[in-house]
Amino acid sequence: MSGPVQRPDEAPDPVVLAAQVIQANRDDVIARLVATTEAEIAQLEHDEPLHRLLEASITENIVTALHVIINRIDPQTVDAPASAVSYARRLAQRDVPLSALLRAYRLGHAQSLDLVLAEAVRLGLPDPAGTVITLVSLTSAFLDRVCDQIGRVYEEERERWVGSRGVLRQYWVNQLLDNPRVDLRQAEAALDYRLSGSHLAVEGWLHGTTATSDPAAVFDRLTSLLYSVLHAQGRPLTVLTDEAGARIWLAVRPGCPVDPDAVAAELAEAALPVRVALGTVRPGLDGFRRSTRAAARAKALALSAGAGTPQVVAFTRVAPVALLADEPRELADFVFDTLGDLAVDDRRRELLRETLRVFLATHRSYAATADQLMVHRNTVHYRVQRAVDHYHLDLDADAFDLHFALTICRWHGSKVLRASGDDGHGPRPR
Repeated sequence: MSGPVQRPDEAPDPVVLAAQVIQANRDDVIARLVATTEAEIAQLEHDEPLHRLLEASITENIVTALHVIINRIDPQTVDAPASAVSYARRLAQRDVPLSALLRAYRLGHAQSLDLVLAEAVRLGLPDPAGTVITLVSLTSAFLDRVCDQIGRVYEEERERWVGSRGVLRQYWVNQLLDNPRVDLRQAEAALDYRLSGSHLAVEGWLHGTTATSDPAAVFDRLTSLLYSVLHAQGRPLTVLTDEAGARIWLAVRPGCPVDPDAVAAELAEAALPVRVALGTVRPGLDGFRRSTRAAARAKALALSAGAGTPQVVAFTRVAPVALLADEPRELADFVFDTLGDLAVDDRRRELLRETLRVFLATHRSYAATADQLMVHRNTVHYRVQRAVDHYHLDLDADAFDLHFALTICRWHGSKVLRASGDDGHGPRPR
Protein backbone atom coordinates (compact mmCIF):
# COMPACT_ATOMS: atom_id res chain seq x y z
CA MET A 1 0.00 0.00 0.00
CA SER A 2 1.52 3.34 -1.02
CA GLY A 3 0.73 6.90 -0.11
CA PRO A 4 -1.00 9.50 -2.25
CA VAL A 5 0.81 10.69 -5.37
CA GLN A 6 2.01 14.29 -5.08
CA ARG A 7 1.14 16.61 -7.98
CA PRO A 8 3.97 18.75 -9.40
CA ASP A 9 2.37 21.95 -8.15
CA GLU A 10 1.97 20.68 -4.57
CA ALA A 11 4.41 21.78 -1.88
CA PRO A 12 6.61 18.96 -0.52
CA ASP A 13 5.21 17.23 2.54
CA PRO A 14 7.38 18.46 5.48
CA VAL A 15 6.95 15.16 7.32
CA VAL A 16 8.25 13.26 4.29
CA LEU A 17 11.16 15.68 3.80
CA ALA A 18 12.33 15.18 7.39
CA ALA A 19 12.12 11.39 7.11
CA GLN A 20 13.97 11.39 3.77
CA VAL A 21 16.98 13.08 5.39
CA ILE A 22 17.13 10.25 7.95
CA GLN A 23 16.71 7.73 5.12
CA ALA A 24 19.82 9.12 3.43
CA ASN A 25 21.85 8.54 6.62
CA ARG A 26 20.11 5.31 7.60
CA ASP A 27 23.19 3.14 8.13
CA ASP A 28 24.73 5.58 10.63
CA VAL A 29 21.43 5.91 12.46
CA ILE A 30 21.10 2.13 12.75
CA ALA A 31 24.69 1.67 13.95
CA ARG A 32 24.23 4.28 16.69
CA LEU A 33 20.94 2.76 17.76
CA VAL A 34 22.43 -0.75 18.00
CA ALA A 35 25.31 0.55 20.10
CA THR A 36 23.00 2.55 22.38
CA THR A 37 20.65 -0.39 22.89
CA GLU A 38 23.46 -2.73 23.95
CA ALA A 39 25.02 -0.07 26.19
CA GLU A 40 21.78 0.96 27.91
CA ILE A 41 20.10 -2.45 28.35
CA ALA A 42 22.42 -5.01 29.96
CA GLN A 43 20.17 -8.00 29.11
CA LEU A 44 20.59 -7.21 25.40
CA GLU A 45 24.41 -7.28 25.39
CA HIS A 46 24.71 -10.54 23.47
CA ASP A 47 27.08 -13.05 21.97
CA GLU A 48 27.79 -12.64 18.26
CA PRO A 49 24.81 -14.61 16.81
CA LEU A 50 22.27 -12.72 18.94
CA HIS A 51 24.08 -9.45 18.26
CA ARG A 52 23.51 -10.05 14.54
CA LEU A 53 19.83 -10.77 15.19
CA LEU A 54 19.49 -7.56 17.23
CA GLU A 55 21.15 -5.62 14.41
CA ALA A 56 18.84 -7.18 11.82
CA SER A 57 15.77 -6.48 13.96
CA ILE A 58 16.66 -2.80 14.45
CA THR A 59 17.52 -2.43 10.75
CA GLU A 60 14.20 -3.84 9.54
CA ASN A 61 12.22 -1.83 12.09
CA ILE A 62 13.89 1.42 11.03
CA VAL A 63 13.45 0.63 7.33
CA THR A 64 9.78 -0.19 7.84
CA ALA A 65 9.11 2.88 9.99
CA LEU A 66 10.69 5.19 7.41
CA HIS A 67 8.66 3.49 4.69
CA VAL A 68 5.49 4.15 6.69
CA ILE A 69 6.34 7.83 7.19
CA ILE A 70 7.61 8.60 3.68
CA ASN A 71 4.66 6.89 1.97
CA ARG A 72 2.10 7.98 4.60
CA ILE A 73 0.96 4.38 5.12
CA ASP A 74 -1.56 3.55 7.83
CA PRO A 75 0.57 1.98 10.62
CA GLN A 76 -2.30 -0.32 11.54
CA THR A 77 -1.82 -2.15 8.23
CA VAL A 78 1.87 -2.91 8.87
CA ASP A 79 3.17 -6.17 10.36
CA ALA A 80 6.27 -6.56 12.53
CA PRO A 81 9.36 -7.33 10.39
CA ALA A 82 10.50 -10.95 10.17
CA SER A 83 13.84 -10.30 11.89
CA ALA A 84 12.07 -8.59 14.79
CA VAL A 85 9.84 -11.64 15.20
CA SER A 86 12.84 -14.00 15.10
CA TYR A 87 14.70 -11.90 17.67
CA ALA A 88 11.72 -11.91 20.05
CA ARG A 89 11.48 -15.71 19.80
CA ARG A 90 15.18 -16.14 20.52
CA LEU A 91 14.99 -13.87 23.58
CA ALA A 92 12.07 -15.93 24.89
CA GLN A 93 14.21 -19.05 24.54
CA ARG A 94 17.12 -17.36 26.36
CA ASP A 95 14.86 -16.29 29.26
CA VAL A 96 15.54 -12.60 28.59
CA PRO A 97 12.57 -10.70 30.08
CA LEU A 98 10.01 -9.18 27.74
CA SER A 99 10.40 -5.88 29.60
CA ALA A 100 13.97 -5.57 28.27
CA LEU A 101 12.77 -6.05 24.69
CA LEU A 102 9.93 -3.53 25.05
CA ARG A 103 12.33 -1.04 26.65
CA ALA A 104 14.55 -1.40 23.58
CA TYR A 105 11.61 -0.43 21.38
CA ARG A 106 10.85 2.62 23.54
CA LEU A 107 14.53 3.61 23.48
CA GLY A 108 14.68 3.20 19.71
CA HIS A 109 11.47 5.19 19.26
CA ALA A 110 12.73 8.07 21.39
CA GLN A 111 16.13 8.23 19.70
CA SER A 112 14.69 7.96 16.18
CA LEU A 113 12.02 10.56 16.88
CA ASP A 114 14.65 12.97 18.21
CA LEU A 115 16.59 12.63 14.97
CA VAL A 116 13.58 13.17 12.73
CA LEU A 117 12.34 16.16 14.73
CA ALA A 118 15.82 17.70 14.73
CA GLU A 119 15.85 17.44 10.94
CA ALA A 120 12.41 19.03 10.75
CA VAL A 121 13.73 22.03 12.70
CA ARG A 122 17.02 22.17 10.77
CA LEU A 123 15.20 22.21 7.44
CA GLY A 124 13.08 25.18 8.58
CA LEU A 125 9.88 23.44 7.53
CA PRO A 126 6.58 25.35 7.61
CA ASP A 127 4.12 24.55 10.42
CA PRO A 128 6.68 22.88 12.71
CA ALA A 129 4.03 22.13 15.34
CA GLY A 130 1.88 20.29 12.82
CA THR A 131 4.91 18.37 11.55
CA VAL A 132 5.83 17.30 15.08
CA ILE A 133 2.28 16.17 15.85
CA THR A 134 2.08 14.12 12.66
CA LEU A 135 5.45 12.49 13.24
CA VAL A 136 4.64 11.59 16.84
CA SER A 137 1.26 10.21 15.81
CA LEU A 138 2.65 8.06 13.00
CA THR A 139 5.62 6.67 14.91
CA SER A 140 3.64 6.02 18.09
CA ALA A 141 0.98 4.12 16.16
CA PHE A 142 3.70 2.09 14.43
CA LEU A 143 5.40 1.36 17.77
CA ASP A 144 2.13 0.25 19.38
CA ARG A 145 1.34 -2.02 16.45
CA VAL A 146 4.77 -3.69 16.37
CA CYS A 147 5.11 -4.02 20.17
CA ASP A 148 1.69 -5.65 20.38
CA GLN A 149 2.66 -8.25 17.77
CA ILE A 150 6.14 -8.78 19.22
CA GLY A 151 4.71 -9.21 22.73
CA ARG A 152 2.32 -11.92 21.55
CA VAL A 153 5.11 -13.71 19.67
CA TYR A 154 7.34 -13.61 22.75
CA GLU A 155 4.64 -14.95 25.10
CA GLU A 156 3.65 -17.75 22.72
CA GLU A 157 7.27 -18.81 22.25
CA ARG A 158 7.97 -18.59 25.97
CA GLU A 159 4.97 -20.78 26.73
CA ARG A 160 6.09 -23.31 24.12
CA TRP A 161 9.68 -23.25 25.37
CA VAL A 162 8.71 -23.58 29.03
CA GLY A 163 6.58 -26.56 28.14
CA SER A 164 9.40 -28.28 26.27
CA ARG A 165 11.52 -31.07 27.64
CA GLY A 166 14.58 -28.90 28.23
CA VAL A 167 13.12 -26.54 30.78
CA LEU A 168 13.46 -28.79 33.82
CA ARG A 169 17.00 -29.68 32.83
CA GLN A 170 17.89 -26.04 32.30
CA TYR A 171 16.51 -25.16 35.72
CA TRP A 172 18.64 -27.76 37.51
CA VAL A 173 21.73 -26.96 35.45
CA ASN A 174 21.34 -23.31 36.46
CA GLN A 175 21.06 -24.45 40.07
CA LEU A 176 24.28 -26.45 39.77
CA LEU A 177 26.12 -23.54 38.16
CA ASP A 178 24.85 -20.67 40.29
CA ASN A 179 23.42 -21.91 43.60
CA PRO A 180 26.10 -22.47 46.29
CA ARG A 181 23.61 -24.51 48.36
CA VAL A 182 22.13 -26.63 45.60
CA ASP A 183 20.70 -29.99 46.65
CA LEU A 184 23.05 -32.34 44.76
CA ARG A 185 20.99 -35.46 45.36
CA GLN A 186 17.85 -33.81 44.02
CA ALA A 187 19.74 -32.35 41.06
CA GLU A 188 21.24 -35.71 40.15
CA ALA A 189 17.82 -37.34 40.31
CA ALA A 190 16.21 -34.66 38.15
CA LEU A 191 19.01 -34.68 35.57
CA ASP A 192 19.83 -38.40 35.71
CA TYR A 193 23.48 -37.38 35.77
CA ARG A 194 26.10 -38.20 38.43
CA LEU A 195 28.28 -35.37 39.76
CA SER A 196 30.83 -37.42 41.71
CA GLY A 197 33.15 -38.20 38.78
CA SER A 198 35.09 -36.09 36.27
CA HIS A 199 33.26 -33.95 33.75
CA LEU A 200 33.84 -32.45 30.32
CA ALA A 201 31.54 -29.60 29.27
CA VAL A 202 30.91 -28.95 25.58
CA GLU A 203 29.24 -26.07 23.75
CA GLY A 204 27.71 -26.89 20.37
CA TRP A 205 26.03 -24.52 17.93
CA LEU A 206 24.72 -24.65 14.38
CA HIS A 207 26.64 -23.01 11.56
CA GLY A 208 25.47 -19.45 10.95
CA THR A 209 24.08 -20.28 7.49
CA THR A 210 22.73 -23.72 8.37
CA ALA A 211 18.98 -24.29 8.38
CA THR A 212 17.51 -27.42 9.96
CA SER A 213 13.98 -28.37 10.85
CA ASP A 214 15.06 -30.38 13.91
CA PRO A 215 18.03 -28.86 15.80
CA ALA A 216 17.37 -31.20 18.76
CA ALA A 217 18.08 -34.21 16.53
CA VAL A 218 21.38 -32.65 15.40
CA PHE A 219 22.50 -32.12 18.99
CA ASP A 220 21.42 -35.64 19.96
CA ARG A 221 23.70 -36.96 17.20
CA LEU A 222 26.50 -34.68 18.40
CA THR A 223 26.12 -36.01 21.95
CA SER A 224 26.32 -39.62 20.72
CA LEU A 225 29.39 -38.85 18.62
CA LEU A 226 31.22 -37.17 21.50
CA TYR A 227 30.25 -39.98 23.86
CA SER A 228 31.87 -42.48 21.51
CA VAL A 229 35.03 -40.47 20.65
CA LEU A 230 35.78 -39.60 24.28
CA HIS A 231 34.83 -43.02 25.70
CA ALA A 232 32.46 -41.39 28.18
CA GLN A 233 30.80 -43.23 31.06
CA GLY A 234 27.23 -43.18 32.35
CA ARG A 235 24.50 -41.05 30.83
CA PRO A 236 25.42 -37.75 29.15
CA LEU A 237 23.52 -34.55 29.88
CA THR A 238 22.31 -32.34 27.02
CA VAL A 239 20.45 -29.05 27.43
CA LEU A 240 19.31 -26.91 24.51
CA THR A 241 20.19 -23.27 25.15
CA ASP A 242 18.04 -22.06 22.25
CA GLU A 243 17.04 -23.31 18.80
CA ALA A 244 20.62 -22.97 17.54
CA GLY A 245 22.75 -24.14 20.45
CA ALA A 246 23.23 -26.77 23.16
CA ARG A 247 25.38 -27.52 26.18
CA ILE A 248 26.57 -31.07 26.74
CA TRP A 249 28.24 -32.65 29.76
CA LEU A 250 30.00 -35.99 29.64
CA ALA A 251 31.25 -38.09 32.55
CA VAL A 252 34.78 -39.12 31.54
CA ARG A 253 37.82 -40.76 33.05
CA PRO A 254 40.14 -38.52 35.12
CA GLY A 255 42.80 -37.10 32.84
CA CYS A 256 40.85 -38.15 29.73
CA PRO A 257 42.73 -36.79 26.66
CA VAL A 258 40.62 -34.26 24.75
CA ASP A 259 41.80 -34.12 21.13
CA PRO A 260 39.91 -31.50 19.09
CA ASP A 261 41.39 -32.83 15.85
CA ALA A 262 39.93 -36.29 16.49
CA VAL A 263 36.54 -34.78 17.26
CA ALA A 264 36.72 -32.62 14.12
CA ALA A 265 37.51 -35.65 11.97
CA GLU A 266 34.46 -37.50 13.33
CA LEU A 267 32.24 -34.47 12.77
CA ALA A 268 33.43 -34.19 9.19
CA GLU A 269 32.75 -37.87 8.56
CA ALA A 270 29.27 -37.58 10.09
CA ALA A 271 28.59 -34.34 8.15
CA LEU A 272 27.13 -32.70 11.23
CA PRO A 273 26.50 -28.97 10.62
CA VAL A 274 27.78 -27.85 14.02
CA ARG A 275 30.72 -26.11 15.62
CA VAL A 276 32.03 -27.30 18.97
CA ALA A 277 33.91 -25.80 21.92
CA LEU A 278 35.45 -28.23 24.41
CA GLY A 279 35.99 -27.38 28.08
CA THR A 280 38.49 -28.99 30.44
CA VAL A 281 38.24 -32.30 32.32
CA ARG A 282 37.60 -31.51 35.99
CA PRO A 283 36.25 -33.51 38.99
CA GLY A 284 33.13 -33.01 41.12
CA LEU A 285 30.67 -30.12 41.24
CA ASP A 286 33.48 -27.56 41.15
CA GLY A 287 34.84 -29.32 38.07
CA PHE A 288 31.39 -29.30 36.45
CA ARG A 289 31.31 -25.53 36.88
CA ARG A 290 34.91 -24.89 35.81
CA SER A 291 34.59 -27.03 32.70
CA THR A 292 31.38 -25.19 31.79
CA ARG A 293 33.13 -21.83 32.09
CA ALA A 294 36.05 -23.06 30.01
CA ALA A 295 33.75 -24.30 27.23
CA ALA A 296 31.89 -20.97 27.23
CA ARG A 297 35.18 -19.04 26.90
CA ALA A 298 36.33 -21.29 24.07
CA LYS A 299 33.01 -20.71 22.27
CA ALA A 300 33.26 -16.94 22.72
CA LEU A 301 36.76 -17.03 21.25
CA ALA A 302 35.63 -19.18 18.31
CA LEU A 303 32.83 -16.72 17.56
CA SER A 304 35.28 -13.83 17.81
CA ALA A 305 37.62 -15.48 15.31
CA GLY A 306 34.85 -15.62 12.69
CA ALA A 307 34.62 -17.81 9.61
CA GLY A 308 38.25 -18.93 9.68
CA THR A 309 38.00 -20.67 13.03
CA PRO A 310 38.41 -24.47 13.25
CA GLN A 311 35.20 -26.48 13.55
CA VAL A 312 36.33 -27.73 16.98
CA VAL A 313 38.10 -25.51 19.53
CA ALA A 314 39.51 -26.90 22.77
CA PHE A 315 40.01 -24.53 25.69
CA THR A 316 43.32 -26.21 26.54
CA ARG A 317 44.75 -25.09 23.19
CA VAL A 318 43.60 -21.47 23.40
CA ALA A 319 43.52 -20.82 27.15
CA PRO A 320 45.96 -17.85 27.29
CA VAL A 321 44.07 -15.98 24.55
CA ALA A 322 40.62 -17.01 25.78
CA LEU A 323 41.35 -15.84 29.32
CA LEU A 324 42.22 -12.37 28.03
CA ALA A 325 39.12 -11.96 25.89
CA ASP A 326 37.62 -9.40 28.29
CA GLU A 327 40.43 -6.90 27.68
CA PRO A 328 40.30 -6.11 23.93
CA ARG A 329 41.90 -2.67 24.22
CA GLU A 330 44.86 -3.97 26.22
CA LEU A 331 45.25 -6.88 23.80
CA ALA A 332 45.26 -4.46 20.87
CA ASP A 333 47.92 -2.31 22.51
CA PHE A 334 50.12 -5.36 23.20
CA VAL A 335 49.70 -6.59 19.61
CA PHE A 336 50.67 -3.25 18.08
CA ASP A 337 53.56 -2.72 20.50
CA THR A 338 54.91 -6.15 19.55
CA LEU A 339 54.16 -6.35 15.82
CA GLY A 340 54.14 -2.71 14.76
CA ASP A 341 52.73 -2.15 11.29
CA LEU A 342 52.40 -5.90 10.76
CA ALA A 343 49.30 -5.54 12.99
CA VAL A 344 47.30 -3.82 10.23
CA ASP A 345 44.15 -5.49 8.98
CA ASP A 346 44.72 -6.36 5.34
CA ARG A 347 45.02 -9.61 3.41
CA ARG A 348 48.73 -9.31 2.57
CA ARG A 349 49.80 -8.81 6.17
CA GLU A 350 47.37 -11.51 7.33
CA LEU A 351 49.29 -14.03 5.20
CA LEU A 352 52.59 -12.88 6.68
CA ARG A 353 51.25 -13.05 10.26
CA GLU A 354 49.77 -16.53 9.87
CA THR A 355 52.90 -17.87 8.18
CA LEU A 356 55.12 -16.47 10.92
CA ARG A 357 52.78 -17.82 13.65
CA VAL A 358 52.91 -21.36 12.25
CA PHE A 359 56.66 -21.05 11.66
CA LEU A 360 57.24 -20.24 15.34
CA ALA A 361 54.75 -22.89 16.49
CA THR A 362 56.62 -25.57 14.49
CA HIS A 363 59.97 -24.61 16.05
CA ARG A 364 61.01 -22.68 12.94
CA SER A 365 60.61 -25.58 10.57
CA TYR A 366 60.13 -24.41 6.98
CA ALA A 367 59.02 -27.89 5.91
CA ALA A 368 56.43 -28.32 8.68
CA THR A 369 55.09 -24.82 8.09
CA ALA A 370 54.77 -25.47 4.35
CA ASP A 371 52.92 -28.72 5.02
CA GLN A 372 50.51 -27.11 7.47
CA LEU A 373 49.77 -24.12 5.24
CA MET A 374 49.81 -26.22 2.07
CA VAL A 375 52.25 -23.93 0.25
CA HIS A 376 55.74 -24.39 -1.17
CA ARG A 377 58.68 -24.24 1.20
CA ASN A 378 60.14 -21.31 -0.74
CA THR A 379 56.91 -19.39 -0.15
CA VAL A 380 57.30 -19.89 3.59
CA HIS A 381 60.91 -18.72 3.44
CA TYR A 382 59.94 -15.58 1.48
CA ARG A 383 57.07 -14.67 3.81
CA VAL A 384 59.09 -15.18 6.99
CA GLN A 385 61.98 -13.13 5.64
CA ARG A 386 59.60 -10.42 4.44
CA ALA A 387 57.92 -10.19 7.86
CA VAL A 388 61.26 -10.06 9.70
CA ASP A 389 63.03 -7.59 7.41
CA HIS A 390 60.20 -5.23 6.46
CA TYR A 391 58.65 -4.99 9.94
CA HIS A 392 61.93 -5.13 11.89
CA LEU A 393 61.12 -8.19 14.01
CA ASP A 394 63.72 -10.02 16.08
CA LEU A 395 62.87 -13.74 16.25
CA ASP A 396 65.63 -14.48 18.71
CA ALA A 397 64.98 -11.77 21.27
CA ASP A 398 61.17 -11.59 21.08
CA ALA A 399 60.06 -15.11 20.10
CA PHE A 400 57.58 -15.59 22.97
CA ASP A 401 55.94 -12.16 22.64
CA LEU A 402 55.82 -12.50 18.87
CA HIS A 403 54.16 -15.90 18.96
CA PHE A 404 51.66 -14.73 21.58
CA ALA A 405 50.79 -11.55 19.66
CA LEU A 406 50.39 -13.51 16.41
CA THR A 407 48.13 -16.02 18.18
CA ILE A 408 45.99 -13.16 19.51
CA CYS A 409 45.67 -11.86 15.94
CA ARG A 410 44.69 -15.35 14.76
CA TRP A 411 41.75 -15.53 17.17
CA HIS A 412 40.64 -11.92 17.68
CA GLY A 413 41.27 -10.58 14.17
CA SER A 414 39.91 -7.10 13.50
CA LYS A 415 39.10 -6.56 17.18
CA VAL A 416 42.83 -6.11 17.91
CA LEU A 417 44.18 -5.00 14.52
CA ARG A 418 44.54 -1.49 13.17
CA ALA A 419 42.53 -0.56 10.11
CA SER A 420 44.52 0.31 7.02
CA GLY A 421 45.23 4.03 7.23
CA ASP A 422 44.61 4.17 10.99
CA ASP A 423 46.07 7.22 12.72
CA GLY A 424 47.58 5.06 15.48
CA HIS A 425 45.11 5.87 18.26
CA GLY A 426 43.77 2.34 18.55
CA PRO A 427 42.00 -0.53 16.83
CA ARG A 428 38.96 0.14 14.75
CA PRO A 429 35.68 -0.28 16.65
CA ARG A 430 33.63 -3.41 16.28
